[in-house]
Amino acid sequence: MAIRSDSFSSVDEIRSYTRHLLDGQQNFSGTTRPTLTDVEKFIDRSSALLNIALSAAGFTPSSIYGNAVAKLACDDWVTMRGVKYVELTQRGTGYNADEGSRTAAFENDAAEFVAAMTDGFVNLGIVQSAGSTSGGLSFTAMTVESQRSDPSDSTKAQPLFTRKGFDNE
Repeated sequence: MAIRSDSFSSVDEIRSYTRHLLDGQQNFSGTTRPTLTDVEKFIDRSSALLNIALSAAGFTPSSIYGNAVAKLACDDWVTMRGVKYVELTQRGTGYNADEGSRTAAFENDAAEFVAAMTDGFVNLGIVQSAGSTSGGLSFTAMTVESQRSDPSDSTKAQPLFTRKGFDNE
């Protein structure tokens, strides 16, 4: 198996943080715990979560891959999540956020990460789709109610109240 083309990070990056778990072996393989295939799946799953969060924020994942700085930040997020998965395959205590937990340092949420990075990505020139920036706002350029051609059109939403701007008739 190999890592998907739309994934971030690499087995080598995860190995650099988890070398102590390889029991003297140089690389992940079919005999390590986790296996090489497991680590590749961890990377693909983490990348899928991140790609979905990027898409939800209006970014196309390919635009992130095309920007070296943004890709590096996403590689780091996937690496940390992959390291968490590798750590969870080992025996240990503390599988919650309490003291002594092996996983407390690895808490990371894709949506929170993308929300924190959005302004930076935009400032790097990565285009964000208009759908998520406008949130459905639109300017109708309609004039005051008395000048509108549709104040009694029941097929259009009408204002609940009318008022005179600064008491001008």
